[in-house]
Formats: sequence, structure tokens, C-alpha cells
Amino acid sequence: MKDVLGWTALPFTYGSWSYARGVQKADSRTALQVLDLGSGHGGGTHAIVQKFGCHVSGINLGPQQNEMNMEKCKELGIADKVDVRVGNINDGLPKEWENSFDYVFSCEVLCHAAVKEDVFKEIYRVLKPGGVLVFTDIMGSDDASEEALRAFTDRNATTYMGRPSKYIECIKGAGLTHLCFWNLSEHLETFFRGMYKQTVEHKEEMLSAGLTEKYLQSWEKSLSERAEIQKKESVFAWGVFTAKKMA
Repeated sequence: MKDVLGWTALPFTYGSWSYARGVQKADSRTALQVLDLGSGHGGGTHAIVQKFGCHVSGINLGPQQNEMNMEKCKELGIADKVDVRVGNINDGLPKEWENSFDYVFSCEVLCHAAVKEDVFKEIYRVLKPGGVLVFTDIMGSDDASEEALRAFTDRNATTYMGRPSKYIECIKGAGLTHLCFWNLSEHLETFFRGMYKQTVEHKEEMLSAGLTEKYLQSWEKSLSERAEIQKKESVFAWGVFTAKKMA
């Protein structure tokens, strides 16, 4: 279900790249090195490679997801442009990645970071001087209480949700320059309802893939509750952040 939010974020992400770095010449894009932080099944990776022709390295917790990612890369004819490894963002990034990437891209992943400040410091370390970070995340609004967000944090195995102001603090604290935050929180209720609709419409397909009826019922309940509380209290936030490691 991540892709319901993730794919929607991609057009905004392309715009943020251009804003942060300037429009790349077509013949220079293929030399770009991009890190997809928490690459999942690879939806973001595939779109980036197909759009820009650059090389993308992924790091992701699930070996099975990584295999699915690479199988899809082979189908798309882009396997030579992608590599992915198993890794937990809470354990730090590979030492050999220091000053390696022109861009770091992340879509709805940093909500799982236990100590968000540490992850941003690692992002700074692996970016090249002049490199750009672009990420989206599901957050709590700045004035939402932790109790109002408890169902989300418990379900997503995280201790607390990021807030827009907190992420800007993390960006600056890591040594990055904050460029912009495109606040798209007004669309979240629609996204939650869209995710709910997708779950209901594709339920049989997901059951046949191995998900249980109990899990899907719980997921549907969670999405419905999120949509309702967002409509009434606007406790969640979402948007696109762009930051830069100055040369």
C-alpha cells in the first residue's frame, strides 16, 4: 500500500530535484548516483531510472522485497542501472558510501527511524558536496499530541512520529541546508481513503498472496480511522522536503 502515497510523491520529487540542483543536461543525467533510502519493492527506483537514466543504489530491510525489486528491474531492462542491498537505516549506512551520492531519495521511510537525528547525519555523510536530499514522509502535525498518533506509531513499530518542524531541525542539525518544505497535508484524507479503497478492491489478490483476513481487516480499520481523525482534527502531516549539502 506504500505506493499509493509513494507514486503520488514522485512528480513533486522531480520538481524538487530541479529546484534544488538546477536542470540537468540530458547527457549528464546518466552519470548521476542516487541512493533510494528504504527502497522497498523498488517503485521509486524504477521510476527514477526510467525518467532520468541515472544509477540508483537501494538499501532496504527485506531480502524478499529486494529480490522482487531486481526481478522487476530485469523486466524493465534497467537491471544494469540498479543495485540493492539488505540494510537497516537504524544501523547506519555503509562506511564505503561516504561522499558517494548526488542525490538521496526517500519515500515514506523515515517514520521508521528510531533516532531520526542519526539518520540525517548519515545522509549528510554519504552525499557528495553539492548533493541533494529529497524525501517525503507521513508525519504528525506540529500541534498533534503523541496520544492522537499512538495507533499509527504502535502499528509502524516506531517510538514517535516526525513533525515538519522537527525534520527541519534534523536537516539543519546534520549540517544540511534546508531549501524547502512543500506542505501537501491537505491531501492526506483523500490518500487514506484511496488506500482503503485499494485494499478493499484488491482484497482477494492480497489474500491469495498470503495475507490473512485478520491482517486486512485490521489494516482497513486503521485506514478508516486515520481518514476520519484527519478529517476532524488534521493530526497528520505530509509533504516533500528538499535539502542540500553545500560544496
